[in-house]
Amino acid sequence: MAYSAPNTIPASNPLQAAAIKGNDDALKVYLHEGVDPGDLRQTPWIQTRHIQKPVVDAISSVQHGVTGFQGSQWDGGVLARATFGTGFLTGKRYNATLGNIEIIPQTTFTLDLRKAATVVFHWWMEGNNGPDNGPRSAGSDAYLYVTEYNSSGLLAGTGIKSTVQQYMSESVQNHGGWQVNPPAGPAEPYVCQGYNNSGGTKVLNTSGSLTVGLCHVTNIDRCVCLNWGVTIEAYYLR
Repeated sequence: MAYSAPNTIPASNPLQAAAIKGNDDALKVYLHEGVDPGDLRQTPWIQTRHIQKPVVDAISSVQHGVTGFQGSQWDGGVLARATFGTGFLTGKRYNATLGNIEIIPQTTFTLDLRKAATVVFHWWMEGNNGPDNGPRSAGSDAYLYVTEYNSSGLLAGTGIKSTVQQYMSESVQNHGGWQVNPPAGPAEPYVCQGYNNSGGTKVLNTSGSLTVGLCHVTNIDRCVCLNWGVTIEAYYLR
């Protein structure tokens, strides 16, 4: 049968807690036993004007909707706009140990999460690193390391870390070493030995403002990221 409130409260009468609770209890029983089809509207209550379009940031290519964020940035093909890494940013280029981890330009997203969310960050990168015929040493290998980062893992206000992260993707250049009496040149073709193709996925559970992207550390002077792509997905938790 259709729902009918047991207590009617005239507009001129004060509200009584017992009357309100009686109506609530009756409604709970009605919903538990099953809604009468006659009490349902024959037309949908959600109208087109109720649906809000996602907000799109044209610069970062990210859109924000009711369920979260989604967006991608990439490079490749004819209209190449390569990004880069360099030992001059990460420091300690000629020492035995690597230096600071620095952000790779154009590969970051900043999200203003409105509630707790699961964030998935995907990336891939094709690079060509070197040559680096500096006075570091004769015959030693040169390396580029790339990994994901997030703002909570960086030193506050600096955008850098002081130690190499675990599980970084490694690319070696000058693998065969230099010829005798450098700077005569590498023992093997550096174009092949400095080439790499790598990628990864980072999953975060967080809320609030989040910056996530790619970072690197290297002792090579020039590391060119020829083709690359970064994708962000964020799903709000119920």
